[in-house]
This record gives sequence, structure tokens and C-alpha cells, in this order.
Amino acid sequence: MSFLSQVASTVPTTHTVTYSCMFTNNWSGTNHPVDYPGGNAHWSPPIIASHSRRYVMWEPNALATEGVEIVAESGTPTTLLAEIEIAQDERVAGDRVQGVVTFNNVAQSQILSDITLTPVFDRMSSITMIAPSPDWFTGFYNINPVDESSKFWLQSFEIETFPWDAGTEQGDTFSINNLAEDPHVSIFQLTKDTVPANGVLLNLEQTEVLPMATWSCTLTSNECSDHDGVMFDGSSDQDCAWAGNNGNPGRRNLKNNKKSKSSKSSKSNANNNRCGRGRRFEGERMSNWCPNACGKC
Repeated sequence: MSFLSQVASTVPTTHTVTYSCMFTNNWSGTNHPVDYPGGNAHWSPPIIASHSRRYVMWEPNALATEGVEIVAESGTPTTLLAEIEIAQDERVAGDRVQGVVTFNNVAQSQILSDITLTPVFDRMSSITMIAPSPDWFTGFYNINPVDESSKFWLQSFEIETFPWDAGTEQGDTFSINNLAEDPHVSIFQLTKDTVPANGVLLNLEQTEVLPMATWSCTLTSNECSDHDGVMFDGSSDQDCAWAGNNGNPGRRNLKNNKKSKSSKSSKSNANNNRCGRGRRFEGERMSNWCPNACGKC
């Protein structure tokens, strides 16, 4: 997925940041005229989660989880939220926010609660049901809001999202309670070539599927903090050794280190040990995960 627009900030990715995100509806009888459900057209509560690269809420060519299936078919987020909680317990997901149901004839946008991203949980995924529908949804997956050239967080960004089929239920129009897809198929985007034969979701000219929604996020705050323990229930007294030592968290005491190390050389050695010199975690240098302990703030 790519950004519709993006503006870089001056905030390095060693900082924890919060984003305010707005969901804006683009689904209408003008943009998607075939069988448009009129006053019943609505969106389920949108969900956004921050996570590491080791967590996948959903992605193309993969089978939908039970949580994604239920969101896509009924809009109910309970099971997906439980899956995110499990991912949090497994330390591969961070914050998550949830919006509210919106009907297209009542509101065209909503602003969700701020969501927090960290040097570890530096990706975002989202989902909301196209309702009513068999198993169609929109959202984005594995977005990393970082400027590639500067390696700074983005100050703001926009993403246009298109309709996706969860691969779990049959149906060719905006209705629910259809026959199950048996067996399930992988998630796929609904495009001119993959929409049902009746042309549902195509534009008036029947030439393309226009975006269903726009997600706009703006950086609202940032803080340079010690993320040593971000994957250990938020504790702040663990050093980086755990990631290079079979996952065993080490203890640190910066005050004692400062008192006991009198020379610049010994301080440097202690810092190198703490930062796991030469070690990598999730493909990145250890210092990226422990900015304060490693002198990155």
C-alpha cells in the first residue's frame, strides 16, 4: 500500500509518537452506483492497531482470521479485539483504537482516539466493514509512517483504501447472511477484474472501482523515552540484553553504572554492552530499540 500524500516531520523514529486519525467516507451512489444500499449504507466501528512487523491483522493472499471474518461479515469487532489482545500479550502488537458505527447519510467522517506508535510498534493496520455486504471491508495493512529518506516519523499522511473480499462468504451485492465460502479463499481486492458479474462497486462508467474511504493521520505528540521494556509490559528497568540473549531480559541500573564507571572508556564499554553492539532485533540495530539507554535521546 502507498500513501496518497505524506509530509515528513523532524521527529526521529527513536521517539514514541501519537497520531490522530480521521476516517472519511468515499462510498456513495455516485461513486459506486450499482445496487448502492441508500440509507442503509454504513461502516462498522473502524479499528486501528499499532504493531511490529511480526504481527499481521490482515493482508492480501492470506486467509482471514476468525476476527477479520466476523468484522467483514457482521461488523462485530469483539473477536478481532481479542486477537489483538493476544498479540499484545505476545508482545507483537501495541496500542489499538476503535471508532463508532457511521451511516453515510448521517456523517461522512469520524475522528478516532489518538493511537501510539513506538520504535518497536512502528506499523499500523486498520479495518472496517462495508455494511451491509457478504464479507467486504476496507482498510490498510502494515503501514509504516516513516519518511524513508530521513528516517523520521511522518508529520501527516493520507491513504485511500479500496474494497476487499475476506474470502469467507459468497454473495454479489450488499446483503448479509449469504452462503459460506467453502473452503475459504484468500483475501483479495475487489477490482474491475474481480468484482461480481453484476458490476457491483464499479463506477458509473464501469471502468474501475473507486476508493471507498480515506484515512488521514496527523502526528500530535512525541516523546523520547526509554523503550527497553516496551515488550515487557511497559517496565522501564530492563536493558537490551534480552533481545540478544534468547529473550531473557537483563537488569540495568544507569545510576550505578554512572557511579561505578569513572573513565570515558569504561562508560563507553558499558554503553556498548547495554546496546548489544553488533546485535540485531527484527532486522534493526539494538540501539534503535533502546534509545535512552543507548544515548539516542
